[in-house]
Amino acid sequence: MKKLLFSLMIAGVSAVTFNAQTTWDFNDATKFTGTAFTSDQVIQGLTFKLGTAANITGFNSQGGTFSDGYAPTQRLQMGGVSYANGTNDPTASGTVPFVRRYIEVPVPNEPVRIKVWARGGGAGRKVIVHDGTAVVGSIAFTGSSATDTGILSADYSGNSSTLYVGNAVDQNSIFKIEIQSLATLAVVDGKKLNSQVFSSGNTINIKGLDSKITNINVYTATGSLVKSLKSSADTNFEINTKGLYIVNLKSEAGEKSVKVLVK
Repeated sequence: MKKLLFSLMIAGVSAVTFNAQTTWDFNDATKFTGTAFTSDQVIQGLTFKLGTAANITGFNSQGGTFSDGYAPTQRLQMGGVSYANGTNDPTASGTVPFVRRYIEVPVPNEPVRIKVWARGGGAGRKVIVHDGTAVVGSIAFTGSSATDTGILSADYSGNSSTLYVGNAVDQNSIFKIEIQSLATLAVVDGKKLNSQVFSSGNTINIKGLDSKITNINVYTATGSLVKSLKSSADTNFEINTKGLYIVNLKSEAGEKSVKVLVK
């Protein structure tokens, strides 16, 4: 059977994309303004939720230097923790939803990566991403408020149309939020991997893993995980349901996502 290699740009296969804004940079004072929010605010597609809090402090001047070179001068100051008890880390025990001072981030119906640029205000403070049921990712701070910056990065392939960003422990500064399709990331990350992914009928073939232990995850076009395995050599496997799938490869050498059509 003829081997079909489906890349992100192949003609005749509908790409799974989303048109909503995917980067929200709070350093842009022309878009993100206002202090002392006393009601929910929707700005550039993000919803800033008060919940049980009296207010959100809002946008104000603060700097930070990040490992990717990002150097903002304006932050979002939430003004407090996103849980009822600011001294108890809810991520230790599992799935506690936010109740106050948090951000609702729209998520497309496909696997995505969420990144949050944040700065801590002291040791033990933490920023968290939640999907309403479980923790998606978090970043803890250990240093001083002047130097303790970090980028939270987490992949999400669940069914929620919203991710929630907030303070799990005490208050922190949030500078930027980004949502990016894992399929789109293949354009960048794919440069690091020379592996080939292609379909032949209902078989998905993977070649050229370079003896690296590689995590292989297969998602439907709507973001559901249908198969997960590890391999360090050429491999293939069958998918018994016809349709468009996203195959994500991840190893110490890099990451790559490719769309394939199973017939």
